Amino acid sequence: MEPAADIVILSPHFDDAVISVGGMIGRESARGRKVEVWTCFTTGPALETLPVSQRPLADYAARQEEDRRALAVLGATARSLGLRERIWRDPPLRHEHHIFHTPPSLEGFTALSEIRQIAGELIRGRSQVFAPLGVGHHHDHMEVALGVLLEMLSLNRSDRVHFYEDPYAHGGGCRRAHSIARRRFWKPWSAPAWASPRMGALLFAAAMCSRGPKLEDYLPEVTRLLWTSTDLQLDPDDERRKLAALAEYRSQVTAFGGMPTLEAFLRQVHVALNGEPIWQSPIKPAVPDSHDSLGESR
Repeated sequence: MEPAADIVILSPHFDDAVISVGGMIGRESARGRKVEVWTCFTTGPALETLPVSQRPLADYAARQEEDRRALAVLGATARSLGLRERIWRDPPLRHEHHIFHTPPSLEGFTALSEIRQIAGELIRGRSQVFAPLGVGHHHDHMEVALGVLLEMLSLNRSDRVHFYEDPYAHGGGCRRAHSIARRRFWKPWSAPAWASPRMGALLFAAAMCSRGPKLEDYLPEVTRLLWTSTDLQLDPDDERRKLAALAEYRSQVTAFGGMPTLEAFLRQVHVALNGEPIWQSPIKPAVPDSHDSLGESR
């Protein structure tokens, strides 16, 4: 499964990668690099078996088309990996917010072996690989983060593995609860929630719903790695392309209060975090090359 791409971004769901690193995707594509976004969880039950209120979330044909249009704005291509979202897996969730509950052990992540296989083949390849950090404790996000981390450690290869901050990292509660993301925090007066109290409230609710072991409980090695962050600063064109791409996710944008709300919020995120932070942890020394020079390290 060797991809013919310079950069492969693993996204738990449609829109996660664009919200997190849409500026980087557009900029690297504009520089002539081939960028692919691989969305992991892209299948669910037949629509007619679901209540009407849940059908927009499970309409993967429509969401995949939104994703294709969004990534076309950024000059990137899409690939759907066909894994089933946790919300549709057995055992059933008692409440929808239990998607922020994680199992007591790694064995409870039933798609983990498939994600590890995908991650392993990517890490052994030639692409730069970007994966979520698992900020926010969402089951699917944690599963992707753990799969990539496990393979990175197993293969003793981190030279081309990078981690981006999940959208939940834009909320203070989720950020403080994460052992890596909390090392970078904004000044109180620049908090993204000031730009959109609605988004702030949604992210606060996600933090309050979180239950279960943390990333380092599943994988203690995480806290022993030497993590460094890189600021991928966005120029006006980067930000414009990112926001234009996000507008294509029409089925999801409504839940955020519409594009004006989301736009104001993300502009403040970029100010608070100095762009789009990327994390990396060297396991063994690697010789940098032009493909690895993405921004300014901190």
